[in-house]
Amino acid sequence: MSRTYRRKNQQHEYAWVLKDWKAFYSGEPTIRHSPKSVAGRKAIAIFHSDTQVTMGGSAPRWYRNAFEHRRRTRNNRVMRLWLMGLADPIFEARHRHDANWSWW
Repeated sequence: MSRTYRRKNQQHEYAWVLKDWKAFYSGEPTIRHSPKSVAGRKAIAIFHSDTQVTMGGSAPRWYRNAFEHRRRTRNNRVMRLWLMGLADPIFEARHRHDANWSWW
């Protein structure tokens, strides 16, 4: 099924897409671009592009690797404390989406 056919009757609300975020973050009065202006058409094109970063995407590889390394280090520390008889073993279970959830 083509992407065009799937999205044929899809409606979008562009209120947050057309917002001038540079002005918003600098404390100036917020401006909304017109969807027909050059800046508005560019913002909409970026929103619809496949390179747009969204919540559906995953965390970067460097972050996932660092996240997994920290988890392995914590679990190894718990195991060593348990082997020395100083603590009960309470391990942090691994889930393949944990790094993605903490990234967002």
